[in-house]
Amino acid sequence: MASITTTNPSGEGWRWRLGKLSPYLWILPALALYFVFKLGPLIGGLVLSVLRWDGIEDPVFVGLQNFERIFSDDIVGLALTHNVLYALGTVTGKILLALFLALLLNQGMRGRAFYRTSLFMPVVMSFVVISILWSWLYNPDFGLINNLFKSLGLNFLALNWLGDTNIALLSLIIVDIWKWYGFHMVIFLAGLQTIPSELYEAAKIDGASNWQQLRYITLPLLKPVMIVNITLSLAGAFNVFDIPFIMTQGGPANATMVMAVHIYLRGFKFYRFGYSAALNYVLLVIVTLVSALQLRLMSSNDGE
Repeated sequence: MASITTTNPSGEGWRWRLGKLSPYLWILPALALYFVFKLGPLIGGLVLSVLRWDGIEDPVFVGLQNFERIFSDDIVGLALTHNVLYALGTVTGKILLALFLALLLNQGMRGRAFYRTSLFMPVVMSFVVISILWSWLYNPDFGLINNLFKSLGLNFLALNWLGDTNIALLSLIIVDIWKWYGFHMVIFLAGLQTIPSELYEAAKIDGASNWQQLRYITLPLLKPVMIVNITLSLAGAFNVFDIPFIMTQGGPANATMVMAVHIYLRGFKFYRFGYSAALNYVLLVIVTLVSALQLRLMSSNDGE
C-alpha cells in the first residue's frame, strides 16, 4: 500500500504534471506580451545606448561615450528645466482644479452625472485632436481666444500664444491641465465617496465650519488619493511628449523643448539612435528618482 500513490497514478502521470504546470501556462501569454512590449525593448534600448548607429551603417560599440556626451549637450539642461517648470505648472493646476471640481460634484446637486461625464470628456480625446484643436484656438490671426479678447476690447491680451518664447510653455501647460484634470477629478471623487458621512455629521454637531471640515476631515483622509494623483502627474510631466511635439516641436527657439521631444529629435531627425537611447535611460532614472523622492517625502510627513 505504501507504493501506491493517489496523486500521480501511472496512467495519469501527464495529467498530474500538466496540473503542476497549469498556473504557469495561464500566465505565459501575459509574460510573453510583457517581454515583447516591455522587457525586450528595455534590454534592446540598453544595448543600443552603448552603440553609435545611424540606422544605415553597421553599429559601432562606443561604450559609455553616448552618456558622456549628455554632459556637453546644452539642450539637455534646457529641456530638463522646462520639464521641471512643466511639472510645477501642470501638477499644481491639475490637482487644485480636480480637487475643487470633485468637491463640487460630490455634493447633492442636480445633473451631477451629466457634469461628471462632460468634465471627463477631454481625457478620452486623443492627443492629436486636442493639440490641433488648441493650436487653432491659440492662432494669433483667427484663433478664438484672441478674437474673444479683441471683441471685449482687451487687445493687450491678444498674444502670439505659441510663437512668443515667454508664454509658449505656459500655453502648453494650460492644454495639459485641460486634458487631464478630469482624470484626477474622478480619482478624487472615488476617494471622497469612501469618507464616512458620520464624520461630517459629528463635525457639524460640534459646530465645525465647512472650511474646518475640509481641513481636518476631507484633506487628511484624501492623502492616499492625493499621493496617487501627484505621483501620476509628476511622471506624466517628465514624460510629456505629444502636446509639445505636435503643437510646437520644441519651438520657438527651444522655448518648449522638453526631454522626450529632444530624445525623439536626436533619434528620428538626426539619426543618432544610440545617443537617443542613452538620453532615454537618463530620463527613466530621473523620473524614477523624482517619483521615489515624492513618495518618500509624503510618506514621512504622514508618519509624523
